[in-house]
Amino acid sequence: MLDSLSTKICSVFFLLLVSTTTSLVHAQQSVDHSIWNRILKITVTHDGWVDYQRIRDEFTGELKEYITYLGNVSPENLDTAKEQKAFWINAYNALTVQKLLDAGLPAKVPKAAFFGKNIFKERTYRVGRKLRSLDDIEHGILRKRFKDNRIHAELVCGASSCPRLRAEAYTAGELDSQLDEEARRWVQTGLTRQGQRKNYLDRENDTYYVSKIFNWFAEDFGGDDKGVLQFLTRHGSDEDRVFLKNNRVQVRYLKYDWSLNSRPEKAKGTILN
Repeated sequence: MLDSLSTKICSVFFLLLVSTTTSLVHAQQSVDHSIWNRILKITVTHDGWVDYQRIRDEFTGELKEYITYLGNVSPENLDTAKEQKAFWINAYNALTVQKLLDAGLPAKVPKAAFFGKNIFKERTYRVGRKLRSLDDIEHGILRKRFKDNRIHAELVCGASSCPRLRAEAYTAGELDSQLDEEARRWVQTGLTRQGQRKNYLDRENDTYYVSKIFNWFAEDFGGDDKGVLQFLTRHGSDEDRVFLKNNRVQVRYLKYDWSLNSRPEKAKGTILN
C-alpha cells in the first residue's frame, strides 16, 4: 500500500513538474529574427529601397525558412507586448516581400478590389500558427490590439509611397526607439522615387501635404486633420513644430504611388552590409 501511495505521489509530482516547466518555457518564449535581420541589412538601402532581385537570387530559401519559423511561433506566449508587437511588424514586412516574390515582382503592388490578385487579402502562409493575410495582421492584430499609430511608419506594403523599409529587424529591446526613428524619418525626410518628400510643409500656403496613409487610417490619428497635425508636430522637425504651433495649417493628401519600392539604379553601392 505504501508502495502504491508512493508511486501516486511521485506521479503527481512529475506531472506538476512537467506542467510548471512547460508554463515557464511558454512564458519565457522569445523570437529569433536574425535571418530577417541579415536579409534586410544586405538587400535594403539606407533610404529603404529593396533589392528584390538579390533576395530572389540569394535569399529565397532563408526567407521561406524565416516565414516557416514565424508560423510555428505562439505570439500569445511571448514575454511582453513589445515582443509581440515586434513579432507582428516583422511578420508583416517579411510576408509582404515573400508575396511580391511569389507574384513575380510586378511593376505595381497587386491590390485588385474585386477581380485579380490582391496580396493583402490572400491567406497563403501560416503566421503565429494560423493562416493569415496581410490585412489580418495589420487591421485585426496590430491596429486593433496595440493602438499605436507609429506602426504606420513601419508597415511597408511594397509600394514606393510607403514609408521606408528599415534595414534591420524590429526587436523588443529597441522597439520604442526604432518606432520613433521611423516616424521621424517618414515625416521629416522620407523621399519618393522622384525625390519628392512623402510628407512636407508648404509654409507659403499654410498647407501640409501628407501621405494618403493619414487619410486611409484617419481613425488612428484622432479621426480628423487636427489629429494628423498632432502626429506631424510630434514627429516633425523643430522648425515645423514652431510653425505649426503659431499658424493655422490645412492638410492635403498626396497621390499614392503603388509602383514597387525596388532599389533604383542610382542606389547601387548604398546597401548596408
